[in-house]
Amino acid sequence: MIWEDVLGWKEDALDLAIDALIRIRKRAYTVGEYIQSIDVTSGWSGAGATAAQERRDSLEDSSELVLGLIGDLISGLSTAQHGVAEVRLSVSEALSRAGFFGFDISASGNVSDPTPACWLDIDEKLEREAALNAAQRNVRDALDKAADVDAALKAVFDAVGQGKASQVEDLSDTPGLADSPPVGASTQEVAAWWDALTDEERQRMIREYPRQLGNLDGIDAWARNEANQHNLDEDLTAVEQRIAELEGQLNYKEPKPGEPSDNISYQDPALVTELQDLERQRDDILSIKDALAQGSHTQLLLYEPATGGPGNELTHAAIAVGNVDTADYVATYVPGMTTTVEDMPGLTKDMQNLRRIANGNTDGESVATVAWMGYDAPPDVPAAAGLGRAETGGDSLAAFVEGIEDSRNVDGTGSGVYQTVLGHSYGSTTSSYGVAQARPGVVDGYAVFGSPGVFHGSWDMNVPEDNRYVLRFDNDPMGWGNAIVSGSDGVPPGSGALGKDPYYDDGFTHLNPKDANTTVTGHSGYLVNNSKAQEQLANVVVGTAG
Repeated sequence: MIWEDVLGWKEDALDLAIDALIRIRKRAYTVGEYIQSIDVTSGWSGAGATAAQERRDSLEDSSELVLGLIGDLISGLSTAQHGVAEVRLSVSEALSRAGFFGFDISASGNVSDPTPACWLDIDEKLEREAALNAAQRNVRDALDKAADVDAALKAVFDAVGQGKASQVEDLSDTPGLADSPPVGASTQEVAAWWDALTDEERQRMIREYPRQLGNLDGIDAWARNEANQHNLDEDLTAVEQRIAELEGQLNYKEPKPGEPSDNISYQDPALVTELQDLERQRDDILSIKDALAQGSHTQLLLYEPATGGPGNELTHAAIAVGNVDTADYVATYVPGMTTTVEDMPGLTKDMQNLRRIANGNTDGESVATVAWMGYDAPPDVPAAAGLGRAETGGDSLAAFVEGIEDSRNVDGTGSGVYQTVLGHSYGSTTSSYGVAQARPGVVDGYAVFGSPGVFHGSWDMNVPEDNRYVLRFDNDPMGWGNAIVSGSDGVPPGSGALGKDPYYDDGFTHLNPKDANTTVTGHSGYLVNNSKAQEQLANVVVGTAG
């Protein structure tokens, strides 16, 4: 397999086949249920009854085998689809690097640099050599993965052609599909699994596995919301019960007005710490509930209580305003430094206002906006000096937006959703990592504002080049901070505190956030209701900016 072979690979070429198999699976499952319900024992005995029972059992066995074979095809094709997506991502990265640096890629996949070395100083030479090696790795990764996908799918076809199912299960065990939510599967594999379930099977999954389903990227938003709301209520009940128990054990008393809290006597420091942690968890839950109550059209798409571990020291949540399953436009907003789920009511209100303006800019189409707090935002400036939180958050964001895309991609017609990502402050850095990782075609528009820097630059964003935007108020201190960094010795012009400054990146289109009526500016002025900046962002959401 050579480079030219994979240039045209697209994962959506498998959509029709997967969707057809899903429909066939549901019909076969209905037939199996009918066969299982046939009663050949009542009021009948003798050789005829025995033969009828044996025939019924044989038909049931055949039905379960067919469901197993169909399930293997669905699983094999959805795995191949994810593999093709990985191939296409590597191809996109290779082409982006080659285009940005002017490299040539031959038909066989050899990457070369036509720029004479004598034209370059040592720093430029080292940068181009590193980029050349990275582009060559991208090409090699694409070819290796393509070969693996081809071999794996052939093995599935061979086995099914021989009538060999990987597993034959009883109709009560979700035959042909995983009996519980998949672990470690791609969003495309999850979406295929979820779509193939019958309505009854989906409801059973929600009842039995709400913890796994609530944050499973690739399933419908309504199901995530139903599971997460259950989890939220269950956690609140458990937390409040444990708080009451601890208060009784500690002989805890609320301080009287004016009485300092350190006058309260505690008996056990370990229990005091537990109580304080539980009170924080309760406050987080109540904040999420307050945010959900902002309107009648909210969905809880992510609820992940704090574990105290790396990347999850804080509670995570994502709340949508509008119906993510049906909206024509879906925008995901990533906030920045010091933001926690305690800010969710305000974030959700901002998204509600942004949705209202965006809806007014459409021809009757619908918009959903999401406040995404799916990472541990830096609590202060020292913590914001590093990129670790942005990288971890970017991984989660990429899966989140891919999950929306794949959950909407049914009947071979594509997802039908126009997705945008909006990033503010450190959230612009986090979102840039996510947008750079997301599959090409998932994110249709991208805007950053008050940005300290983005990953690599616009050329490495998997967003159409005319749909990348940047907003900055003249008095936003982030701009001054980036200017200081960019002016430092050894720092390339246009650098920001945390990467490329998008304001000086030609791949980002400038949007003016200010007009004659603007009264609130600065670093926190971009989502002010009925402002020029909000209007510009609303235009990004519905694809009419610029």
